[in-house]
Amino acid sequence: MSLKHRLSAVNWLPIAAATLVACILLSLLSSSFMSYTNLQSVLVQASVTAIMAIGMTFIIVTAGIDISVGAILFFTSSLFAKLMMDTGSYTLAFACALLCATVLGALNGVLIIKYKITPLITTLATYTMYRGMAIHLTGAQNIPVPREMGFLGNGKLLSIPVPILLLAVVLAVGLYLFNATRFGLYARAIGNSAQSARESNLPVNKVTVFAYALGGITTGIAALILLARVGGLQSGIGIGIEFTVIAAVVLGGTKLSGGDGTIVGSVIGAIFLVLIDNGLNLMNASPYVYDIVKGSVLLIAVVIDKVSVTRQQQHLLNQRAARIRATG
Repeated sequence: MSLKHRLSAVNWLPIAAATLVACILLSLLSSSFMSYTNLQSVLVQASVTAIMAIGMTFIIVTAGIDISVGAILFFTSSLFAKLMMDTGSYTLAFACALLCATVLGALNGVLIIKYKITPLITTLATYTMYRGMAIHLTGAQNIPVPREMGFLGNGKLLSIPVPILLLAVVLAVGLYLFNATRFGLYARAIGNSAQSARESNLPVNKVTVFAYALGGITTGIAALILLARVGGLQSGIGIGIEFTVIAAVVLGGTKLSGGDGTIVGSVIGAIFLVLIDNGLNLMNASPYVYDIVKGSVLLIAVVIDKVSVTRQQQHLLNQRAARIRATG
């Protein structure tokens, strides 16, 4: 395979190039941007979105979507804060919060498989349900968490911020599952054609549920990091984050139609979105402009993805037509 073809096969190169350009532009806008402290801060800010994006990548690769991750993040944070307030046990609160996040994610997959409802409608419904459960659990009150928990969001280990270390661990596990296991292979096969996967006797149901469970547990990890950084439960936590996560995944090179994706690209996509926010802050832009820019970037990415899929399908049709003419 030529170098050109190898490079074109690396889905995350475009977003990596865009991120590099953004870094150069921001360094020209602010001399302090390229400092070690600021770059470290960017990675810490991106860690929550990036960790969630890793789980979302598996879901989208199977041709699914999960709109409920923001609500799962809120419920996980609420459950942890409530258990800490009632029991004072870190072990119990952590275990229950992560387990519950995993179960809620898996429940989305079960509902999609069992009742054959589209992922968008299913997770839109569970978004409302999970968020309502969280508000009922806490009474919509703000709950502070113990100061010691701040280590998870603001602490350092070997001079490296803990959120960055957790992102590195989740990234390593995600890369292994995606590239070195049957689960990753099956997930891509299901995304390409669920019907063909079933006819090939692949465990479509198990893989789908496991993909949504992964989305749940990565959201749970991200929730605890965010809760530690904020310092307590707030009623608005998690609102809108699902669209940022999806934007990061699509920008990273994962196809919304499923079948192809990249874990590394999703992480870079999350970093790119934080850089946009950073740049708007440097320019003293209105905070509402960020949503406009983020939405525009997502729309552009979706259009590019659609054009790419259409061209690929047309190329396959042309090849098939050429073979028919050659044999005829």
